Amino acid sequence: MTVAEKILIVGGMLTLGYGTLLGFPMTALRRREGNPPTPRYLTVAHVGAVMQGVILLGLVWAVRLSGLSDGWETVAAWLLVASGVFIAAKDTINWLTGVRDEFAEEARTGPLGLLGALAIVPGLGILTVGVLAAL
Repeated sequence: MTVAEKILIVGGMLTLGYGTLLGFPMTALRRREGNPPTPRYLTVAHVGAVMQGVILLGLVWAVRLSGLSDGWETVAAWLLVASGVFIAAKDTINWLTGVRDEFAEEARTGPLGLLGALAIVPGLGILTVGVLAAL
């Protein structure tokens, strides 16, 4: 197993676990009298982390197929995991601070979202080149 595969597996499991844990406050909030709606960014953080975790686990197959060097694959894996961390942190902070619309309110978490976007694009790009080169 390569370093990139290990990074994606550990990152995927931790992210999936974090998303799962966010389900507990969702349930606790919904069980209150009157069944209040779940805060938007709690839902976004929960669903986003679960999806990101599964995506990272699935990308292990892209690394296995890739024809790139271990170094490039490791860089891509770190970028992809970092992207998920930045975005999960952004959404969690938005929930905890009561943000309703991060764009309309110009939330202070914008830089975390930008870092997440800036990390995922090259990470996916590197793995895409590796997979296409191997075909």
